[in-house]
Amino acid sequence: MAHRNTQSLFILMVTFLFCNQIFAQSSSQKFDFENPIMVDSSSTIVLPISYNSNYFSNNKIANWEDVCANLIFYNFVTDSSKRLFEHNTYILNVYNRYETFYNKKPNRNFTKQHFFCRVKNIDYNNNGKIDENDPAVLYVCDIYGNNLRALTSTSENVESFEIFEKLNFAMIKIQRDANDDHDFRNSENDYYYVKLDLKTLTFGKKIEIK
Repeated sequence: MAHRNTQSLFILMVTFLFCNQIFAQSSSQKFDFENPIMVDSSSTIVLPISYNSNYFSNNKIANWEDVCANLIFYNFVTDSSKRLFEHNTYILNVYNRYETFYNKKPNRNFTKQHFFCRVKNIDYNNNGKIDENDPAVLYVCDIYGNNLRALTSTSENVESFEIFEKLNFAMIKIQRDANDDHDFRNSENDYYYVKLDLKTLTFGKKIEIK
């Protein structure tokens, strides 16, 4: 009986160690590839790198849907690739799992010359995490992942943007920190629209409700 109990205990310990090893390996994999985005049919596609559920369960960030860690610009002619951001960050709504599942096209975020993305990369309210209360900054680069720069400041939150490429402009919806408390909440309803010229990447006049 003692021998049988010892054998059962040994099997239980081996099973526990094996399962623990598998769990550790799966937990360490924090990233997934999403479907590629064709930005230039002659040379370039974008591969979004998304966070998976393991990352959100152990990290100080809200569990948003459709958040990318980085974007890889892949040239299939030269078989070369580059990451857009040197360090992983939080890129919003480059892809949409639900729209893909229902065979719907996601919101277009690039033109023939430029690739746009909204990025949360600053803990604006200093609460130790990046979450829905921090601003999204609008970034732009060319369709090959070069010349990356921010178009908006970290003191305002880019709520959305919509591209009208045939008319050479985009409309940007921006939220202000009206009470200067460094906290962008949905209840802080101070928004304006502004036109972005797609050729010069300059903003027009603010369109406000007064």
